[in-house]
Amino acid sequence: MELLESIFLGMFLLGFLFTVVSALMSGAFGHAFGEGSALDAATATHPELMGGDVGPTAGEGSPEVGWAQHELATFSPLSPTTISAFITAAGGMGYVALAWWEWSAWAAGALSLASGLVFSAIVFGIFALLFKVTQGSSIVALGTLVGVEAEVNSVIPSGGLGEVAYVRQGQRHVMPARCSDAATVPQGARVVIKSVSPKVLVVEETRQSWLTRSKGRA
Repeated sequence: MELLESIFLGMFLLGFLFTVVSALMSGAFGHAFGEGSALDAATATHPELMGGDVGPTAGEGSPEVGWAQHELATFSPLSPTTISAFITAAGGMGYVALAWWEWSAWAAGALSLASGLVFSAIVFGIFALLFKVTQGSSIVALGTLVGVEAEVNSVIPSGGLGEVAYVRQGQRHVMPARCSDAATVPQGARVVIKSVSPKVLVVEETRQSWLTRSKGRA
């Protein structure tokens, strides 16, 4: 029984320590979700990693989320957070049942398993809800960019990705972008955002910008 108590106590301390350390090192509580994120190098190199677009519906300017549910970033049931929650609760309740309540090993084991499952399910539900809310807010915020003008920050090659800069709430943001008609758009050109996804903007050069460049070449 003493060995089992030590195992349960070790599980509790290990799970609790892992939870605290992972929370501090990951900066989970200081991370901001939303628009204006830095260019994702992997996405820039491999555009096939991008999700679907958010584009205008029949009502001009209204965003329509085009991502399938399974393509959105989600909180995994087998994440380190839920696993550590299971270990912490299972160890803690198992130790209490043995050392304080003097239950049998079988009863303490059953309580330990049930407590771990319930507590980890609660933790999973809370974090999954937080992820859903932050993802939804981010996509809706990006959807409001449809129709906004931006400036090409780095050349958008034909069929490839470049960067555009736009001003939002008085702040300048830079995001990866590709041209809707697969045309090459030079640096400094003015474009209008046609549709968006959380990682890339789909743009089209404005007529005025194209005419200005054409006159400059003439």
